[in-house]
Amino acid sequence: MSYLSPWLGPARRTRGAGGALGDSIVAIPDPVAALAAQVNRFGADAPAAYQFAQAPFLDSGNLSPGLALTALTIYQRRAADAYAKFHDAGSQALLDQANQGFASPTTFVMLHLADVTQAIRGFADSVGLAPAPGSAESPMTSIASLLSDPIAPVVLASAALGIYWLARR
Repeated sequence: MSYLSPWLGPARRTRGAGGALGDSIVAIPDPVAALAAQVNRFGADAPAAYQFAQAPFLDSGNLSPGLALTALTIYQRRAADAYAKFHDAGSQALLDQANQGFASPTTFVMLHLADVTQAIRGFADSVGLAPAPGSAESPMTSIASLLSDPIAPVVLASAALGIYWLARR
């Protein structure tokens, strides 16, 4: 006896490029290359107040002292701008942390690589810099582009209606 609806049929395991453990193989991006791409956004194309990178950094996979120092400078600028605007304890703590990082920029950036990369990406998005080539679009940018699309309400309403219809079955 089966509790499945006859139209569903038997469940079968799918096999894809990932074999038994998954259906796809996804390349994991190099975190130093992601940092270099975000730092390069603050290059010659940025407004004069945000030009921190004199020359583009290559994504060699190794964190160079120049890339670390530039990333830490941008990270500190973000914290200083936040503190100047809000004067809160959290912004002050981030500013103090960034200032202490200048004792050894490479070590600081390696220990906080994901946080520094994400903070630089958010800062670049907030000041309106162009996205890094080859990087995924910022979630806020994609939401803004979705909401500005005239067909978006129709698609969202259709999706909601479809989910409601499936939930009622």
